[in-house]
Amino acid sequence: MEQIHKLCQIVQEFEINSVKITGGEPLLHPQIVDIIRCFRQIPTVRDISLVTNGLLLEGMVEDLKSAGLDRLNIGCDSIEDERFKTIKNIEGALEKVKNVGFKAVKLNMVILKDVNQDEIATMIETCRKHDIILQLIELINSNDDFYKKYHVNLDDVETELGKRAIKVVTRSLHHRKQYHLEEGVIVEVVKPVHNSDFCANCHTLRVTSDFSFLPCLNRSDLQIPINDDVKESLRAAMKNRIPFCR
Repeated sequence: MEQIHKLCQIVQEFEINSVKITGGEPLLHPQIVDIIRCFRQIPTVRDISLVTNGLLLEGMVEDLKSAGLDRLNIGCDSIEDERFKTIKNIEGALEKVKNVGFKAVKLNMVILKDVNQDEIATMIETCRKHDIILQLIELINSNDDFYKKYHVNLDDVETELGKRAIKVVTRSLHHRKQYHLEEGVIVEVVKPVHNSDFCANCHTLRVTSDFSFLPCLNRSDLQIPINDDVKESLRAAMKNRIPFCR
């Protein structure tokens, strides 16, 4: 927790207002509830979110909420395909999440060609039932062979959602659209980062597992180790914020 306490001091001093905890799988950390509580005690922090695969979530929902967690992102790519993260494995967690009153809960579904693209309609209905937002995520090219085999362009999906939507909201941070459907569910389409609009609106700074600042998720060459002078490391990282676009 020593490193977390250092970060908390910086978060407060620089009046950072939003914290997102990711992984790996953050719920595997034995002190994850204490980490959330530490950030929650900082007056400037208005929003704390956590990204999880949901497999350990059911038994931790109440503790996470009472520690001060505001929002959840749950990775789930299929309704029933056991090769991937499925709704069946997190159904109990979704029921508990619905009852504790998080500000927002999102389900992240990476769309893969000939694997789960035919499950989008069913996933929309599942998210409506559980009162959660569905994020349809287009596969990014982190491995050429895998990308060529499974990539699906989501332009047609987004066009269809636009026809069905009763309201469309463009999020300023990521410059992407949320489609409010008549059925009572919100669907957001997450496209690969490839445009200057995304970079221009990004103000995220990551802290890596080896305790370094990472100004851009897509550029590992900008990483700054966090030394004893944490403020100086932060300033160096902010100077390294070079937009990624192609």
